[in-house]
Amino acid sequence: MVNSTQHPMLIYSSNATVTSPHNMSTSGTSGVADVTSLDQDLQELRRNKFSPNAIEEISNWIFRTVLGESSEPPNAAQLLSSLKDGTVLCRLANKISSADDAGNYVPIKFKASKMPFVQMEQISQFLSFAREYGVPEDELFQTVDLFEEKDPASVFQTLKSLSRYANKKHSHEFPVLGPQLATKKPQPPKAPKPKSLQGIGWSSMEYGSLKGASQSTEGVVFGQRRDITR
Repeated sequence: MVNSTQHPMLIYSSNATVTSPHNMSTSGTSGVADVTSLDQDLQELRRNKFSPNAIEEISNWIFRTVLGESSEPPNAAQLLSSLKDGTVLCRLANKISSADDAGNYVPIKFKASKMPFVQMEQISQFLSFAREYGVPEDELFQTVDLFEEKDPASVFQTLKSLSRYANKKHSHEFPVLGPQLATKKPQPPKAPKPKSLQGIGWSSMEYGSLKGASQSTEGVVFGQRRDITR
């Protein structure tokens, strides 16, 4: 007979079998703990950075406003799927580039392909365009962020940033997603120095003067006491 007071970690069931809490399932009979990994939690946090309405605005800006199509992917998963092969991104880059100089711009060459290296190369071409167009490096996603869906939020952030720079150059053609780029205001002019301080070199009146003081003139010797009577 097992004394429960001597073995507090043992639980008696109704049929007199002894069961340890460590062997109990946390999710029914599957035997798998009902928890998520840290990577899954971080991925979910990144996905939730953009609301469904914000994703719909990005999708509408790409397909309806810029590319002139009649429909767009309705949610984040379908939007990422439509961007994954890089063809839509290359079309987007060509459309924005043509607004700068329709006669002289060199379009990005792309093709529909199911081969991963072709799709990743076309994504890289879009990133190169966005970088040259002015999108800051810290607002650009990495190729794997889209191709492997490592960080969808960074993909959406790049597209929003691109819309701001496109709007800055062609506000009548490309609406902006979110706030517009701030215009840097020039600093106000500084008041000139008084004539007494406009000499060439170091102004002793402005910064103070040592009057030629040095270690030897002040009688300072390291390791000895200073004679303050002089």
